[in-house]
Amino acid sequence: MPDHYDLETFRGRHFDYKPGHHVAVFGPTQIAGKSTLSFALLQQVVQWYPEIHPVTLAMKHKDRVIAGWTKRLGFQETPSWPPRRKLSQWNPPGYTLWPRQSLTDVEADNALLEREFKRAITWNRGHTPSITHANELYGLIAELNMRQLLTAVVTRDSIAGHGLWYESQKPSGTQGISIPGFFFSSAEHMFLSKDGEQRNRIRYGEIACGIDPAEIERETLRLQPFSWLYIRRSGPQWAVVDAFDERLAIPAA
Repeated sequence: MPDHYDLETFRGRHFDYKPGHHVAVFGPTQIAGKSTLSFALLQQVVQWYPEIHPVTLAMKHKDRVIAGWTKRLGFQETPSWPPRRKLSQWNPPGYTLWPRQSLTDVEADNALLEREFKRAITWNRGHTPSITHANELYGLIAELNMRQLLTAVVTRDSIAGHGLWYESQKPSGTQGISIPGFFFSSAEHMFLSKDGEQRNRIRYGEIACGIDPAEIERETLRLQPFSWLYIRRSGPQWAVVDAFDERLAIPAA
């Protein structure tokens, strides 16, 4: 049976993050709390490693949770990369790259997102230790044609100190576009929520961690809302993390 922790205990005592580790978070949209979990963990990591300045890639044109955590963590929001330095935020602990979309020309908006995100990722690859936080992995792969670059990051960059943190609501992908298996087998830290879609749970079997895939599926089906099955690939180690904490919630406007 996996150990059981609340989020505060887990991130402070049991989340053994090292520069270059990849982190994967998979769960249904809106009901799992993927972004809140990722930012709560980033908050801990930047305290341990102030030399790391994470870059969050914000693909949605509006997101209350990302905006709230950007302010809470003191990250500098920037519409382009590299960011312009501000006197009020000369050395921020991190950045949220949030290009301004027109909302009238999807092709142009996607081209803008792709260009700016690739610039930031390329920068992080050459300036380590670093973290790129891909808030929606599937969108980057399927809509912005970034499969090749992100695959290179997840398969080559860990040893150099560049960690890719990625979230997705649909680990199975779609009939036409799938998420490469590297994103399941290369993450050192993985967080899985309860998922009612069997195709998504089947992908969990690609986690190369030495834990029986049937056990992983069984434990995820037992999870409560806002709880996660945590898997440390090199352990193997696993635990249930209860991530619901009113102090971490971003209030509605």
